Amino acid sequence: MALENIARSQKYPCGNRQGGCRELLSIEHIAEHHAGCVYGKIKCPLHLIKNCSWNDYRSDLIEHGKAAHAKNFFESSKLNSFLFLDRVMSFLSCFDELFVHYKRIVDGRYYVAVQLIGTSSEASKYKCEFTLRATNGIEQISNTFLVRSFTEDFESSFNSGKCLRLDEVTVRNFVKENNLNLTVTLSTV
Repeated sequence: MALENIARSQKYPCGNRQGGCRELLSIEHIAEHHAGCVYGKIKCPLHLIKNCSWNDYRSDLIEHGKAAHAKNFFESSKLNSFLFLDRVMSFLSCFDELFVHYKRIVDGRYYVAVQLIGTSSEASKYKCEFTLRATNGIEQISNTFLVRSFTEDFESSFNSGKCLRLDEVTVRNFVKENNLNLTVTLSTV
């Protein structure tokens, strides 16, 4: 019993220390922490649209993104997204963080979400403004949402309504020759 009490009173490092986690946890909380630790190995987010089998630590994702997905990797807090296509995804590297931008067209709805590769509490420090402009330079739609966490799948972001969600018919009024003028701007809250 005494050894068990000693073991329970000790703090142990997270098994994802190599990936960047600095948490020290009691033995009772290790399994729960590991289940949601964002420093564990993750799949490349672009596996949703490309055949990418990368699966490694979050801390290595920026290097992977730059090397394997250079056309989809942007080092900026602002992204001009011109393609009106289903399943478009990009990385945004800014504020010393990595974000994923994802566009979908599902059941007559146009969705755009931004997620931080990090926890919900880290994601809540950022917001994203979506601005869709017509070619006439007058009409526009603009909405601002909190950034979501990558621990939440994109379908949950889309279904919750906590992302840009417009009727496809409305968006088509802003499309010319299969292009649109959508600007995604990230900033701190």
